[in-house]
Amino acid sequence: MNYKYNVSCSETVSKNWTPTAMDCYSIGCVCSKCNLYKLYFADSNIRCRMKDTVIELVRRLGAPQKENVHEPQ
Repeated sequence: MNYKYNVSCSETVSKNWTPTAMDCYSIGCVCSKCNLYKLYFADSNIRCRMKDTVIELVRRLGAPQKENVHEPQ
């Protein structure tokens, strides 16, 4: 994937691959396929920022590998 976005994610959010970020990546960041999106954002004025975070993670760390996933603390 070659994204050209000007993404400014916080250093904390885009430091490690999390299970949620991996899920988003695995569905190609397509919100209509995401259960969290359907649950929290579909009927809201608030926009999910996970795609932006995934793009930044790919830019900084490359595509996720199973051993790169960090559980949130």
